[in-house]
Amino acid sequence: MHPAERLVGIELGLGPARRARRLLAGERVEYLRRITGRHYEVVAAQGIARPATIVCGDALDPPLVPGVFDRVVALNVLDSVASPHQLLSVIDALARPGGEIVVACPYQWASEERIGGADPAADLVAILRDGAGLRAAYTVLDEADLDWTLRRDSRSRVSYRVHYLRARKGS
Repeated sequence: MHPAERLVGIELGLGPARRARRLLAGERVEYLRRITGRHYEVVAAQGIARPATIVCGDALDPPLVPGVFDRVVALNVLDSVASPHQLLSVIDALARPGGEIVVACPYQWASEERIGGADPAADLVAILRDGAGLRAAYTVLDEADLDWTLRRDSRSRVSYRVHYLRARKGS
């Protein structure tokens, strides 16, 4: 994959969207990081200047023009929204014909709605390959299970096994 010339991100929360804008403008951003329990420390992250637009909006109904994006990426989002099928439809609608989608998901569903049954990774691949309910069928270019570790506090972390896939949209 080559790096994008321009990045467009969607974030539901106004505060995180503002921090992301500042980081992508190359600014230093301070934030609170939990040490343990109710104890926090102020830390800072130095941004990297990148041409980017961060939109405050809902990933299930983004205020973006469909069919114009070369690559649409959803990292750990598919299992976090109320309607994973709707998000998959949005991702598909945003990608231009011949464009790519990238999805990474641990399938730790936050809602009642789910994609697939006992093997959601295989079911997602089948939906993409068949183009079931989508505007086009996809060719899977890369697929892997990856370790993804999230820091809860200074003494604990949560590790996930994340299904990653990159696919090209047909015309």
